[in-house]
Amino acid sequence: MADAEQAEIESEVEEEVKVEVAKPAGPPGMLRDRYLIRSSQPLPELSTPSAEAFAAEDKRDPSRALFALICKPELPPRVTVMRALKGVSSPGLQQLVEWGPMNWPPAGRQCMTVVYERPAGRRIMTSLKGEIRRVDEYEITKKVVEPLTAAIKEITSRGITHRSIRPTNLFDMSGNGDRFAFGDCVTAPAGFDQSMLFETIESGMCTPIARGSGTFADDFYSLGVTIAFLLLGRNPVAGMSEDAILSAKIQQGSYNTFIGDERLPLPMIELLRGLLCDDGDQRWGLEDLDLWMSGRRMSPLQPRGEKRAARGFPFQGKEYYNGRELSQAMAKSWDAAIPPVVEGKVELWLRRAVEDKDKANVVAEVVRMALNDAADKKGATDLMLCKVLILLDQSAPIRYKGFNSMPDGFGAALASVMANRGDTRLLTEIISREVPKLWFGMRGEYQPDNSLMEANFRELRSFLSQTGMGFGLERCLYEMNDALPCQSSLLGEEYVVEVKELLPALNASAGKRGDSKHGPIDRHIAAFLGARMRSDIDRNLVQLSDQNQSVVMMAVLNLYAVLQYRLGPESLPGLAGWLGAVLAPVVAGYHGREKRKELEKEIPKLVRKGSIVEIYNVLENGEERVRDDQEFHWAQAQYHAAEEEIKHIITETEERAVEADRIGRQTAAVTGIIIAMVTATIVVISTVF
Repeated sequence: MADAEQAEIESEVEEEVKVEVAKPAGPPGMLRDRYLIRSSQPLPELSTPSAEAFAAEDKRDPSRALFALICKPELPPRVTVMRALKGVSSPGLQQLVEWGPMNWPPAGRQCMTVVYERPAGRRIMTSLKGEIRRVDEYEITKKVVEPLTAAIKEITSRGITHRSIRPTNLFDMSGNGDRFAFGDCVTAPAGFDQSMLFETIESGMCTPIARGSGTFADDFYSLGVTIAFLLLGRNPVAGMSEDAILSAKIQQGSYNTFIGDERLPLPMIELLRGLLCDDGDQRWGLEDLDLWMSGRRMSPLQPRGEKRAARGFPFQGKEYYNGRELSQAMAKSWDAAIPPVVEGKVELWLRRAVEDKDKANVVAEVVRMALNDAADKKGATDLMLCKVLILLDQSAPIRYKGFNSMPDGFGAALASVMANRGDTRLLTEIISREVPKLWFGMRGEYQPDNSLMEANFRELRSFLSQTGMGFGLERCLYEMNDALPCQSSLLGEEYVVEVKELLPALNASAGKRGDSKHGPIDRHIAAFLGARMRSDIDRNLVQLSDQNQSVVMMAVLNLYAVLQYRLGPESLPGLAGWLGAVLAPVVAGYHGREKRKELEKEIPKLVRKGSIVEIYNVLENGEERVRDDQEFHWAQAQYHAAEEEIKHIITETEERAVEADRIGRQTAAVTGIIIAMVTATIVVISTVF
């Protein structure tokens, strides 16, 4: 093979350990007022692909060997797993000593920090391209299988998974090779740092960020690959790209892909066949490993491949002989896969070459329904292909237009896209078109966990259909990531994971705000509260989108007053001042001039006191509101009465003027007649005499 071609292939294999780390500067960080993290002392040999390592010191016990990992802000860490593993002592685990957000000077913001015990020895394997001393079959049980199985047992008993088991995350804790232990598994989403080598076929198909927490069976598979590397002293597929490895796993099975013709002792063959079984239901678990370690020998599991078709299905220059291979190829070339499905070629292949008439009939019906959808042809064909891919490989992850995800990995993917300000339209489309519902419904198996996740996705679709503050995609983000910190820009550098941390964080950032025209709430804070608060606050959230600013600000006051009352602290002068600066519409909502003047004098006193509860009580005083409304209505009635009286007077004056004019005209006419008669009489008399 040419050197250039070899270099190209090697570049496709993931480099697990970062050798070069950006040199930080600035003062050290302090976690929980106890653990000093020295930014001037990076430890690249202990870093992970998603977190940089630095020297750490326990102020209470300076002699204790520790180090800290600083998480990347754009990745959601596994806070739930941190809570479960803190302080856990197990031979096969690095002890997680402490964790939490910390002001990190090199980043200029708060970052999630995890403090671990520092191994006395080195990382077992520094690169997947390198070679190590082989661990023989006599050492493998005592040094590897026993402690690491105990570690998985400990993790499983706590209802969590490791999902970062690989030889480059394995450490010599004692320094003399007596004890191997798993490294970090919390600084990045589950499976994100894993090379596809150590993931099952199904998980390996996923976008890395969306692999999900998985089950203990995934950890045992990773353990099997890790043991294979240690037995062989190298990566047996180092010259293959990840796509080629996945294809080989599908065609030959994982055991044959990694072990092939390698000569191993029979007990090791038995162990690896059990752990590398591609059928998760048949894969070895804790009980099988306990039996194996106790000396009981069982017949090695034989891989059972999918039925091979009589002839291959041609697609983009290659031929595929089973449904899993074909579905994977089509999922990677979405637009190119639609025509052969629509034209009936896949149905015909299933009917004649695979001889699966039932599956062929379902494909035919799916295509017919898509072609009859006149409203949205493109959307209908996309959903059609999604259904066909599920039929071809029911154990594969959710696959839609190039995005592949396990149901429980969707939240981490959304968090990463939004943190990096990426395009969320595809993820929104998956929720709105109910793609997960198709996946759950067409797999042909019922699992209680799946029903729960399906209900969660239905709720997400409901949130997505509401565009107001507190709903939309932001609400979906926090509903799917129960340990994700609030992403609001109003919080500045503060790291808020729990509701009780929100008000102190807003109070701290209040003095740094440049614009006081906008209240201390935005779409992220509203969605965060909607997802985290135990009580139903949807009514308050709906009011946040009201056209009347007075209603909006009272809803904000209500939310924050409840939080301060329940969780404290008693005084929040910064946040109270921020609120006080935007309460003019609420004060203007009172009709009485004297009442408004009274409030304008009272609110600054409460602001200095830092009591949002009292501010809310003053502004939302029911009796005062009723009295103000009554006085306003009384004033309105008086005004209307006076107005009516004025109208009456004006009307009466006009009527009198008309009457006077009429009488005047009549009087003038009569007077004229009398004068005329008198004049005529005088004329007649003068004529006669």
